[in-house]
Amino acid sequence: MKKLVIVFLLASMFIMPVAGLQKREQVPTISITTPQKGNLYVMGAQIVWLPFDWTLIIGPITIRAEVSGVEYPIVKFYIDGTQRFVDPLPPFEYPWWDLCFGRHVIKVELVDYGVEDSMRVFKIL
Repeated sequence: MKKLVIVFLLASMFIMPVAGLQKREQVPTISITTPQKGNLYVMGAQIVWLPFDWTLIIGPITIRAEVSGVEYPIVKFYIDGTQRFVDPLPPFEYPWWDLCFGRHVIKVELVDYGVEDSMRVFKIL
């Protein structure tokens, strides 16, 4: 009986903390993968890197986001602060086909986690 108690105490001191380390929760993250900052896009195709931080988009483009650290993510897409689309299934995409001209802010948000990513773009057509 004493051996069993000693084995249990040793197990609780060494094995259980190690097992707990394996169950670390990942920090949820979200990032915009398309378009990428500082690039020129024409009709959705990445053409060339630009020597400044702005992204130039000519024509329609599909905005894509990547999520990690969440088992069942839901992604919201915003253009200039207005929610445009909610995507509950990967791949997380929003086809931005609006005809517009000028500066815009693209934002993606991971629902229920308060995690977001955004970027400035200049869109023509």
